[in-house]
Amino acid sequence: MLTNDLTYKIIGADGKEYGPVALSELQKWVGEGRITGATQVSRSDQQGWSTAASFQELGVRDSTGPAPVAAPSAADPVLERQLKGGGSWFYWIAGLSLVNSVMALSGSSTRFILGLGITQIFDELAQGMGSGAGLAVAVVLDLLAAAVFVLFGVFANKRHTLSFVVGMALYALDGLIYLIGQEWLGVGFHAFALFCLFRGFKACRALKRRRSAMCHGE
Repeated sequence: MLTNDLTYKIIGADGKEYGPVALSELQKWVGEGRITGATQVSRSDQQGWSTAASFQELGVRDSTGPAPVAAPSAADPVLERQLKGGGSWFYWIAGLSLVNSVMALSGSSTRFILGLGITQIFDELAQGMGSGAGLAVAVVLDLLAAAVFVLFGVFANKRHTLSFVVGMALYALDGLIYLIGQEWLGVGFHAFALFCLFRGFKACRALKRRRSAMCHGE
């Protein structure tokens, strides 16, 4: 069997199996210091496992050395930052919505445009009712709306793409409130927030694809 036709698998420092990969890829890992002579390697034409140093084609110089590190990671610093940045917008939306509600229910006319339009409707209805019961209902609804977006943020940062999708859909629907009211600044801020959320969604999806590819040895 030609060397180029062979495939290899290794046991990483985390105890997980990586591969099969071609010789060229394995040599790349050796050059990057991810494989030492003590790394356990299995070649497709052989049974069992041997140390990397026993395979001359790998070019590993020593048979001993520190514990091997894992095969290439699915993490990417740039994508991770985009994911965290996108997911954090859910927290901003929830927090500023609650601040808006506190100011509205206390009689202030100041508002943050980034907050939810639906919570402002709850607060206006409560003020129109002019009763303690209406105020209590508004507070509960405001808290529930904010809690939903906090949960979106939590799961988005755990790489759940569905959280981004559902969260963006709900925030886009909320933006219709500003659109109907012709509050164009609010519409603009909603659009900007949706753009940032979408960047987080794309990063999340890219990281999941990389992780899936690594698990399958691609």
